[in-house]
Amino acid sequence: MEPQNVGDIVAEKATDNVTATAMQGNLSESLLAEMRDLSKKRLFFQRIATCCLAGVFLTVFTACLIVVPKAMTTLTNINNAAVKAGSSLDDIDTMTEDITTATNNLNELVSNNSVKLTDAVTSLSQIDFEGLNKAITDLQTAVGPMANLMKGFR
Repeated sequence: MEPQNVGDIVAEKATDNVTATAMQGNLSESLLAEMRDLSKKRLFFQRIATCCLAGVFLTVFTACLIVVPKAMTTLTNINNAAVKAGSSLDDIDTMTEDITTATNNLNELVSNNSVKLTDAVTSLSQIDFEGLNKAITDLQTAVGPMANLMKGFR
């Protein structure tokens, strides 16, 4: 390299600065253009996301308008059924108590009268039904002519 003077060095440095500034300007413009394009893409996708979110919101809102009243009606019906089931269980408890009381009373009646019932069954088993039938037949034979006579007086 040859020794240079200060003017040449300054001129060379100025040219390098202009070239560097021009390169930086081109680089800045390309970066800005790329950032602009990326911003446009981001804006496009944000709009799509916003539209999708609005669609989801409308779908959920519509579903709530349809489902919530039906769910409330169903819950009301379930509550009414539970209340009726509770009152039915109370009625069944009352009936069970009444049946238990009646059974205890019947057991007590049978226990208290078991001797009398046994005597009655024994008495009924000792009846001579053949003799009783013969006596009834004899009574009919004896009373029959008298009944015919009385019919004539009427």
